[in-house]
Amino acid sequence: MRQRTGLCAALLASSVIALIAVAAPAGAAPSGSGSPSTPKPFSVTATGPNAARSSHATVHGVLLGASAREHTAGQTTSFLAAHAGLLPRAKAQAVASPAAGIHPAQGTGFVDEGNDQGSFAVQSVSTSLHPTDSGTTIYTPTMYPAGGACIEVSTVYTSSTQAVEAWDWCNHIDFEASVAINSDFISRYTNGSGSYTVEIAQTDASNNTWTAYLYDYTTSSYDTFYTSAGSSQAGTTGWDVNELYSNVQGNGQSYACADMAGITFSANDIYVELGGNWVLASPSNANTEFDQPAANFDCPAMQYQMVTPYNHWQVTD
Repeated sequence: MRQRTGLCAALLASSVIALIAVAAPAGAAPSGSGSPSTPKPFSVTATGPNAARSSHATVHGVLLGASAREHTAGQTTSFLAAHAGLLPRAKAQAVASPAAGIHPAQGTGFVDEGNDQGSFAVQSVSTSLHPTDSGTTIYTPTMYPAGGACIEVSTVYTSSTQAVEAWDWCNHIDFEASVAINSDFISRYTNGSGSYTVEIAQTDASNNTWTAYLYDYTTSSYDTFYTSAGSSQAGTTGWDVNELYSNVQGNGQSYACADMAGITFSANDIYVELGGNWVLASPSNANTEFDQPAANFDCPAMQYQMVTPYNHWQVTD
């Protein structure tokens, strides 16, 4: 009888644990010791568990609108030039690419499945990257969901800027939100392992509204970065890629080669939202359509690897 009672108690305890696991909110960071675990994507659709989008705090320290455009003045040309190989052909032909610069990309391409509603990734960030050449800008990682999204979130490094920025593809066609990669950003928005977590989701299908969020590890919640609605000029395919715009030195190597030396850049836990369901990027919904040959980076030491197709890539130099 005592043995039977012990067995019942054990079964009851395991059932309680299972119920607790099921009840955990999708957007919460899993518990554990050491560095915070990777949070999961959360639903922000009108019928989802986080429909009250107004309850989200604004990203701490973010510059918006005219303030962001003033802060990022000078980046627009290089950003568009770097995107020449990613944009629809008609738009790409309208982008004037300075002849002296290179603008290659490698990483994950998001296939337009027809029911795309967002993308999510854990992106590397660095406080030690300072491009030495004023004509070189490194946009890596940079993420844009498939499905005609309005927003692209890019990690931006110039000779004077280290920031995470939101580019608006529906309205101003410019950077409309910018938050500096400083000590406050690192303490709030990174996981202790040199990465921040970003989600871009369609929050209102009726007028094609998209919202970008950053995960605040100090509050275990998502903060609103930027929102925009309208018709995208960037097409319906998407990407999460390593991308740069760089001048080339007299020795034939890009300035970015020396700038990026010793730093690992990566995107992992890349998810896409399809019809209300978050799934890992994989050969069934992603590809390498935007990849250019390694030689196009003019950096023999650079090593690119698709670690897990297509939800984890990394670059080392």
